[in-house]
Amino acid sequence: EFVKVNGEPTDQLPALEQLIRNNGIKLEYGPVPGGAEGMSCNGKILIHPSLAPAEQFSVLVHEFAHELLHQRDRDPRPSKTVRETEAEAVAHIVCHAFGIDTTTHSSDYIQLYDGNADTLSASLQAIQSTAAKIIIEISETPATDHPNLSALAA
Repeated sequence: EFVKVNGEPTDQLPALEQLIRNNGIKLEYGPVPGGAEGMSCNGKILIHPSLAPAEQFSVLVHEFAHELLHQRDRDPRPSKTVRETEAEAVAHIVCHAFGIDTTTHSSDYIQLYDGNADTLSASLQAIQSTAAKIIIEISETPATDHPNLSALAA
């Protein structure tokens, strides 16, 4: 079976879920309309419950990026190509920072929405700052919240 996303976000997944909730975003697991793996909608993220942990992490970061970049007061609202390119680029960077490989998935996804080097270039500042915020905040989640991390620190 072809796996689109590889890695083990064992410690980062609970930190990411908490980070999303700390940002006032409701997080739910259940069927996603249209057969998607996840979706965000003005303060709520819905994730399909059957995803493997690495895919779940990648999809959560993608949807969280939508919330941070596109559900807030950004006027005018970017095109779907720009929104999907930005969210997937953020997911790719964050996943890479935590050792999760999304290379094939991310490039295929961005191309699916007609994203290209120009789209990425125009959005570079938003992508970099959003990815950095997520990486830093996941990294700063207290080890006491995650038994696997506190065991490593001992």
